[in-house]
This record gives sequence, structure tokens and C-alpha cells, in this order.
Amino acid sequence: MMGQDPEMLQMFLEEAQEHLSGLEPDLLELERTQSNPDSELINRIFRAVHSLKGSAGFFGFEAITELSHVMENLLSLVRDGKLKANSDMISSLLSGTDKLSNMIDDVENSEKVEYTQELEEVNGFITGNPVKKKAKK
Repeated sequence: MMGQDPEMLQMFLEEAQEHLSGLEPDLLELERTQSNPDSELINRIFRAVHSLKGSAGFFGFEAITELSHVMENLLSLVRDGKLKANSDMISSLLSGTDKLSNMIDDVENSEKVEYTQELEEVNGFITGNPVKKKAKK
């Protein structure tokens, strides 16, 4: 990206990929244990998304920041016991994780990635009005 220190940007990308690589297995573990989730697992998922959001914000990657922020908000409600994770919620978080991964893989074009559906789905759990999943194209 123009104006970005190449070394710092590379560090961001490596850290982001590390966070994302751990998110999918952790979310799948949360789905498996959703009736009695481990608080450390939820904290680890939250911290990964929180770290990604903060780093993306530092570099001005608004799309990555926005999507990770809404995911963080949902995870905060789960972590605080205000919402209970369920399969639909975890599926939406996995879709968001996939979209974030796509954005990181081509960070220079991350602002062009369409992520409205993922935002709506995750926000639906936050507001208590889950969005019916649309067929993926």
C-alpha cells in the first residue's frame, strides 16, 4: 500500500494470518462444545479478532477493521455471558473469518471486497434479529 512501511506491513500480514489460522479451528471447537464452552477458548477467539481489528485500524484498512469490529462485538457478548454461542452464530463468524482471510490475502484490494452479508449476519445476532442466510454465489 502506498505510504506504508513495507516491513511493518509485512509484520501485520504475518500476524494477521497467524490470528486467522487459529480462528477457524477455535470456532469449530466452540461449535463442538457450545453447550459447555471453555472460557479460555472464547477469550482466545476474542483476542485474535480484537488484535486483528486493532492492527488493521492502525494501517487504515477500513473494511478489515469494520468486519473484525462487528465480530469482536458479538464475541464480547458471548464472552460476557450475554449471548450463548449457537451453530448459526458460529457459522456466521466462520464466514466472517473466511472473508477476513480473503481481505488479508490481497490486502491492497481489501477495500473492494464485498462483505455486507457477513456484517448483516453478525449484526443480526447482536441485535437479536438474526438474518436469514442468503445463498452464496
